[in-house]
This record gives sequence, C-alpha cells and structure tokens, in this order.
Amino acid sequence: MIEFDSVRLVGAALLAALCAGVPAGDALSEPFIVKDGTPQADIIIANQPPRMVKLAALELQAYIEKISGARLPIATAPLKDMPAHVYVGKSKYTDELKITDEGLKSGAFKIVSGNDYLALLGQDRDFTPPSIALNVGTNLTKEWDTLTCEKWGMPFRGINRRYSPAVGISDYDERGSLYAVYEFLENLGVRWYMPGDLGEVVPERKSIALSPVDKLVKPDFNYRDLGGYSPHFDGGPRDSVLWRLRMRFSMGEEIVGLGGFAHSLNLIHGRDEVKQTHPDYFALYSGLRATNHMHSGAPCLSSPGLFDSTVKYARFIFDTYTNQPAISVMPNDGYVSLCQCELCKGKDTPERGYQGQLSDYVWDFTDRVARELYKTHPDKKIINDAYGPYLLPPVKIEKFSPNVLVAICEQRFGYADPQTYALYMDIRKVYLEKAAPGNLFTGGHYLYTRPTGAFAGVPVFFPHMISKDLRALKGVSQGEFIELSQGPQSAMHAPGINHLNVYVTGKLYWEADRDVDKMLDEYYKSFYGPAAKNMKKFMEYCEANWPLMKTKVEPIDKALELLADARKAAGDSVYGMRIDVIIGDTEPVKKLREKLAVGRKGAPQAVAAERKSADLKLDGKLDEPFWKDVPVYELKDLSTGKPPAHKTTFQVVWSDTAIVFGIRCEDDDMPNLNIATRKNEDSNLWAGDAVEVHLETQTHAYYQVAINPAGAIIDADRRVRIDTKWNSEAEVAAYAGDNFWCVEIRFPVVDNDAGGADPLKKVEGRKPTATSPWYFNVGRQRIRKGQLEEASAFSPTYANHFHVPIKFGELIVK
Repeated sequence: MIEFDSVRLVGAALLAALCAGVPAGDALSEPFIVKDGTPQADIIIANQPPRMVKLAALELQAYIEKISGARLPIATAPLKDMPAHVYVGKSKYTDELKITDEGLKSGAFKIVSGNDYLALLGQDRDFTPPSIALNVGTNLTKEWDTLTCEKWGMPFRGINRRYSPAVGISDYDERGSLYAVYEFLENLGVRWYMPGDLGEVVPERKSIALSPVDKLVKPDFNYRDLGGYSPHFDGGPRDSVLWRLRMRFSMGEEIVGLGGFAHSLNLIHGRDEVKQTHPDYFALYSGLRATNHMHSGAPCLSSPGLFDSTVKYARFIFDTYTNQPAISVMPNDGYVSLCQCELCKGKDTPERGYQGQLSDYVWDFTDRVARELYKTHPDKKIINDAYGPYLLPPVKIEKFSPNVLVAICEQRFGYADPQTYALYMDIRKVYLEKAAPGNLFTGGHYLYTRPTGAFAGVPVFFPHMISKDLRALKGVSQGEFIELSQGPQSAMHAPGINHLNVYVTGKLYWEADRDVDKMLDEYYKSFYGPAAKNMKKFMEYCEANWPLMKTKVEPIDKALELLADARKAAGDSVYGMRIDVIIGDTEPVKKLREKLAVGRKGAPQAVAAERKSADLKLDGKLDEPFWKDVPVYELKDLSTGKPPAHKTTFQVVWSDTAIVFGIRCEDDDMPNLNIATRKNEDSNLWAGDAVEVHLETQTHAYYQVAINPAGAIIDADRRVRIDTKWNSEAEVAAYAGDNFWCVEIRFPVVDNDAGGADPLKKVEGRKPTATSPWYFNVGRQRIRKGQLEEASAFSPTYANHFHVPIKFGELIVK
C-alpha cells in the first residue's frame, strides 16, 4: 500500500516519469544524484548504524554503480563537494529534517526528498537473541532446566538458523530503510526476479535525477515469511539471502514471536525425561502410550497434567521474555488419531470427515489453554494451526478466547481445483466468526516442487490465483508464511520454477490490489527479451494445465514444446541462460512423462470371477463354495517387490452389482495381533494391523478402504483430497484363525451413467472388462510396538506408501 502524504510533483509529465522510473529532471532543471556518469550525491548513514542500514547503503551504492557507472561515496556526514545527499536510515540529519520513523512498523518506510537531499528511512534495529540462546558451546539444556525448573524443550534454538554469516545479518533484524532503498532502485527499473546476477534486471543510464517525492509505503500484510526450508539464512549463499531481503519478506516477530508457530506443543512433552515421568501426557494407542510418535510423541489433549504444564510453560515464557507476543500449542506433525484413553472417549467427530475429525478435540485444548492464560496475560496470544484432521473449524466452540490466534494451513497451488478453493473460503469465513478481530493468518505452502513429490519437475505457475487469493485476504489476514522445498546447500530450490510464484507473492504482500497482468507483462518483456511472447505462452499454458501433467503425457509434451520454442527465440543471450534454468528444473518431469507413456503396461493383472450374490455367506472365513476355483493372488513387499516375511493372498469376485474381495493374512504372532480400534471410521485403525483396497474405476480415481482384523473399516475418496465423508457402504466380516486372519468385504457398485448416483456413497463405476478395466491395489501393513514392521502389496509401489496410482494393477472380470 502506497500513500502520498504531500507529493511535490511538478506537472503531469514529471509524475509519469517518476512512476516509470525515468529521469525527467533534465527538462525541469532538477538536481541529480548522478549526472553524465559522475556522482552528484553521497550516501549518509549514522555514526553507528544498525547492520541493516550498512547493508542498505552498500546495496544502494552497488546498484547505482551498476546503473550509471558512478560510485557514490558512503559517509557519516555530508561531503562538502557533493551538491546532494542521500540519507539512508535514521541519523542526526534526518532528525534535523524532522523525518522520523515513528509508526513505521512491519517494514514500512518513507521516501522523502528536498532541494538537495533524498531520505530513505524506516525502522531499523539489530536483533539481539534471548541471552540463553547466545550461550553457544555451553550445555543449553542444563542451563534451560536450571532457569525453568522443568524439563521443557528450549524454544529459541531455531533462531540461530535465521542468522546469515554470508551477509552478516539476522532475519529478525528490522530493516525498513533497506526496503526503502529497494523501492527507490525499483523505481529506477531494477528488478530481482530470481536469486543471483542472472535473476536481476538492471537498466543503464548515465544520469539519475533527484526527483521530488514524499511517499509512505506500508505492507498490506505485516507477516510475510518465506518459511524455514529454502533458502536458509544460516548456511544459505549470499545471493539467496539477499533475494529474500529484496522480496521484502519478514519474520513477523511482532505477531508470532521467536518460538515458532507450528508443531510446538512438543516443547512441553517431547523430552525423554517427560516421557518417563509423565506417560499420561501421551496418547494411548492400542494399549501403548505414543511416546515415540514422530520422535516427540503424540499428546493426550485430555491429560490434566499436560494442560497444567502447557499453561505453566506459557506463563513462564511471557513472564521471562516479556516482549514475546505469542506461543504455539500446535500438536506434532502426523497427529491424526484420537487418543483411546477414557478421558478422550467420544471427543472426536469422524462424521465430519478426515479434515474435521479432531477439530473439536484439538481446538478445545487450544481454547482452554488460552482462557486460562487470559486470566493473567490478556495481551498474549496462543497459536494453533488449522491443519490436517483439525483443519475445519470446531462446531462446539462458538467463540474462541480473545487471545486465540488461528493459522489456517493452506496449499494455494491446490486452488486450481474450484471445490478446494470454495472449501477454504468457507473455512476462513467460519474461523473469522470464531476468532477475535485481527487474530487470523494463513500458511500458503508452495511445496509442489519437492524432488520426491508427485509434481517434481512440473512447471507449476499460478500467479493469477495468488493475486485473487491475496486480494481476498487483504484486511482479513495478518499475513502468512509460505514454504519452498529444500534446495541444495540451503539455496533456493528449483529457482526456474519457483521464482515467479514467489516474486508475485512478495510483491502482492505489499500491494494486494496491484494489476498482476501488468506485472507479468513487464516480467516477460524485461526478463526474456526476444522470447517474451514465447515465455508468456509457455507460462500461461502451464498455469492452465499443470494439474493434468501429473497423469497425462499430452500437456507435458505441449509445455516442453513451448519451452523449447522460447529457448530458440532467446538465442545465445542472457535471456536464453534464464530459460536454461527453467529447462534444468523441469528435467524431472521427463521421467514422469516416461512413466506415464508406459502407463500401466506390465502392471499385474487380476481376474475377478463371477458369482451370484445369493451364494455369498459373509463370515470372513473364505471357505464356502462362493470362493471355489476363484484365482488366488499373492502380495509382494511394497518397496522391493520381493516375497514378504508374512504371506498375504486375496481373491476377487464380481457378484451382480458388487465387487467382493477375500483377503487372507498369515501371521505367526496372532496373540500380539495389533487391533488398534474396533470402531468404524476411526483413524486409529491405521496405527495397527490392516489391509487396504484401492479402487480406480472407469469414472473415478480413486477410492481407499482399510479394514483391520476386527472388521473395523475406514473408507475415503481420494479424488482430490482425503475425504472420509464418503461411505463405501461396504459389508465386512473378519475371522481369526490360529496362524492367520482374513476378511471378506463386499462393495456395492453404482453405474453413474444410469443416473441417481450419490457421490458420497458407494463405488461409482461399471463392470470392469478387458476393454474397460478398473485399476486397483491390495495392500497389507503389519505393525508391532507402534512401528511399521512390514508392508506388502499386489502391485508394489516401490515407495514407502501405497498411494502411487500409476502402479495400480489391472482388474477385469471373466
């Protein structure tokens, strides 16, 4: 957001020139910063400036020289032989001019000029970590324990990652004056689209006028965090760290504090000493306390002791570190199942589906902690993220305590699906109704380029969705964090693919209503030169079609063809070198294309026999005539394809308008069979022994159904996300023998072409045939003492999970 307090602009021509970064001073006899390649101004900083001001002065000096060839001297007092002066940061000279940094929060800044000066000013401050975090080389844990008289985790360890030795600054340093410098340079035409020299655009001009201006710039979002994955401050190369600064991101310390906003409840319960002395703090799964879940353990949120310790921890932090605004009580990652102790019984809401099954349970804990803290520290906030199985707003809490700060974890690139975007708009609306004004921020993960992810190498661009979404969030959200996948040596990962989305996001954090199409047209022209039109076609095509590249060859081929055309148009130039970066980053998509081109050729095939439903006796035993002469198929190790230690076989039958599976699991340890739940739609099922059936029909990809040895079932529609509100309406029976257990499961199938199908019920599809098959997989997991001991599948995925649809086998009926 830009405000002009009293803009001293002389005539419309000068206004147009200033907005375009063009020196109109020659015509109007303005003073100059540089004239005909000769310095006409110095750069003045305070005698003992903050380190960000030093960096700001050096950045200004370097880019003025790149633009004009003139090197402005940096001094602490105006030089007599210079007709003009550029004041960077607060000094006695800005004080004399009555140009102050008052009220300039979250990186806001001023650009003010006079007859012989230009002031670039914001709030600047060197960050000083809490004293305990400075004691490098000492036993921090021992010192922390002495200080707290508890066995809590130390919340400030991570802040060391936010210091850059390469640049000599901390990500927590206030840097308003640096942002003012970057704004001034951008007005001159400088652009930083991507880290490094290759990513910048610098115009050439011999003269730079000192144009009249009085401008105040404030961000539309105060919290603007690129996240902790990449590029890092600690260990990150200088180019990557500087690029983060030039994008004007901010850690938002004044909003979320230093302790982190995500998965921080483990600071209270995660240490070994707590696991030994307070097992009641941890969730009970299959009769065992989950002390090692995701290393730190899964909490029991009904535990009175854990609640008391969390409140005590919060009060200690706020009493000891009084400038801290908030702490997080978000559970550890992978927290997807309700604790099975008596105190937690009935506190889940599985009827709301996967994304709401723990909402009331988790948010109740958050709200109770916040209300207790509010009695003593009403100005301090408790943070929890809306995430995974507690993404949906709770239904049993009408209003949160006024000090609950909600962070909605989102994946903005997923908004290519309209239903997903509509879902998140509804989620935001309800959280806004429950939370106090100003108590919401978001997390727009940009993790699509993970090297091992489904979209590795896919050219994912979504600038228009970024623009649409940030316009909707303006005035609603305090800001957000986005996260990129980890790059090599802490540099930016896949800069060719990532840079445009992050660049657009960074710009719109400051001015959400900015015309994104104008910004993109400038980008194509200045960054790709003769290939501008080609790159626009390429990126617009990818923006419209990248979701299809996960499953189809044609859009990959078209995108790579357009990229090759652009590379040819760019020739042997810097523009071609920039396109080469994108070509390199899209290399993994060629491997995906090869897999898609092969498709499911070579995938194992299973043949379903046909039987009458009346002949089926659903008892789990698999010993009736219904199964006689039905082919038997054996599972293989999930990741290697070799025979597993514990044999599993299955048979499949098409029975009138249903598909029936019979699965037999041999086990030499039946007394310790891990039955994690006996209740349907309980995600605890996945914490124990189970089999899974994945079904991709001609009209739907795909369904996931899991059954355990007790016959408990949980089913999900995986078409877009994990939707457990879908009900297969399957009939299930289980049976346990001396050295085996088995299940029979009958899925009713509805043909959507016949009309009347309910998308939330039954398997949608037609009878699978040789010309119109289904694709499927049958899997088994065997868990002991909370650990996965063995996983097998009919068609091995050669991954550590079952969810690789391209590896599904073929299913036909004969």
